[in-house]
Amino acid sequence: MHALFLILLAQLLIATGNLLIKFLDQNTGVFQLVLYRQLFATLLVLPFVWKLQGNLKLSPLYKVHMVRALLIGLGNGVFFIAILNLPLASVTAVLYLAPLMLLLMSALVLNESIGYRRSVAAAVGFCGILMISQPSGVNPYLLLAALGALISASNSLILKRYATAEHPFSTLFWSNAFAMVFLLPAAAIEGAPLALDVTGVGLSLALFYLGMTWLVIHAYRKADASQLAPAEYTGLVFATLFGLWFLGETPNLLSIAGTFIVLWSAVLPVYPDLKGRFRAWRARGSASQPQEPSER
Repeated sequence: MHALFLILLAQLLIATGNLLIKFLDQNTGVFQLVLYRQLFATLLVLPFVWKLQGNLKLSPLYKVHMVRALLIGLGNGVFFIAILNLPLASVTAVLYLAPLMLLLMSALVLNESIGYRRSVAAAVGFCGILMISQPSGVNPYLLLAALGALISASNSLILKRYATAEHPFSTLFWSNAFAMVFLLPAAAIEGAPLALDVTGVGLSLALFYLGMTWLVIHAYRKADASQLAPAEYTGLVFATLFGLWFLGETPNLLSIAGTFIVLWSAVLPVYPDLKGRFRAWRARGSASQPQEPSER
């Protein structure tokens, strides 16, 4: 239960960060915002990396981190543009294409087995995402959100490949630090005027990002991934509620149905494992109850 709470809190942080972006002006310099996010995240992680290593040593995986840094900068940039121009629930739904893309990419690149249950869940989840986003014609912002999901999946694939090669703090630091190489010229070319509110949101996003990372790491130390995977899709529920409460984005019946379908698709692959654990929990509960003395 503690691990589940940590995942829910992590999803709440993500949804809150996206809500803060929605409050910014639509003409906000997105690469300036991403620059602040990654810069503050780098500075916040630096003391932990320094303590871990005793000093600051260049990671032997610096080429990998450079690629991930480029993906982080570009992916966040296009995703933030989509957030500023789409309903919060819609852009969040499209972002959940990333796990589906990662599933396919893992099978193609890492030769991982998908299985029929996960394949069906991916297809059902994709249908639910279409119901929420409800694309009519070619919406460039939906395409940008989908591009952001593809970039996120590619980034996760690289991280999955090299996850055990070094300490998570080192990976976190260098991927953010190298992003400055791309984000500084991107923000300069963008030419957006410096804005205090953008700086504040960038700092908040960095804090939420690090907080989310800490929560997810500790959650997966307390429970199996199969138990927690469905909870990660609760971010879609938070996005729908935040859009309704703070932005006046009222979902229609098709969007609500799509939300439940996406949540069901998240549970489907791990249903046998969850069912087995629930039965084991009930069995332990029954065994711990005192037995009434039998009548003679």
